[in-house]
Amino acid sequence: MKRAVLYTGIFVVFFSLSLVMGLPVSWALQQLPTVRGLDIQGAHGSIWQGDATNVRWQRQNLGELNWDFQWSSLFTGKAEFAVRFGRGSAMDVRGRGLVGYSLSDGPYAKNLVASIPAAKVFEQVQLPVPIDAEGQLELNIRHATYVAPWCGTGEGTLVWNASRLQSPMGELDLGPVIADLNCKDSVLTTSGEQKSKQVSAAFSAELMPNQRYSAKAWFKPEAEFPANMRDQLNWLGNPNVKGQYEFDYKGRF
Repeated sequence: MKRAVLYTGIFVVFFSLSLVMGLPVSWALQQLPTVRGLDIQGAHGSIWQGDATNVRWQRQNLGELNWDFQWSSLFTGKAEFAVRFGRGSAMDVRGRGLVGYSLSDGPYAKNLVASIPAAKVFEQVQLPVPIDAEGQLELNIRHATYVAPWCGTGEGTLVWNASRLQSPMGELDLGPVIADLNCKDSVLTTSGEQKSKQVSAAFSAELMPNQRYSAKAWFKPEAEFPANMRDQLNWLGNPNVKGQYEFDYKGRF
């Protein structure tokens, strides 16, 4: 009798595991509440390992998404997925990294790397002067935890490689632009700088949970700053004693 109960228990456990392991992701997505602006199409595989042929967020095509559950994460009290995304994206975005849920910290991301052409980003921004951008933007999130409205903690960098701007007034070679990103209790901060033979600059900004922001920046024309662009600097006013043109913005989104 005891042996029969044992065998029955083993059968039930393995049967339950096989059901969970083979749970189709398409069925799981149907059970989740609708997230406004998120559309996942062509989902295949299981909730543990699979792919979606097309993911759209706020009408932007983010391309294909692949995920693979990291079983070793269970030993540290986490449920973690290795993800890749972006193939076939309309914005030519590419990315990979780890996302998951921790019993102690909640939703998180780590070692998440994403890149996108700078031109694609500038296409989404309305500027008073037409500007074409060159180069690649690369975002590296070393770690971040989610707490409404933005994040609990976070640290990363944003790098603009081979950066160049073209406008009706001329062309600027910026060189590498590097910004540090940080978050603490949904207060987002960033600071960065760049320097080339044409121009140097530095900036810092802060975004509060109530969507209020503040930003400070300066730029300084260097020795090879284009002459036709230098003639247009008069409308900015006078630079400071270091030759820097300063800006200070505050507002709310």
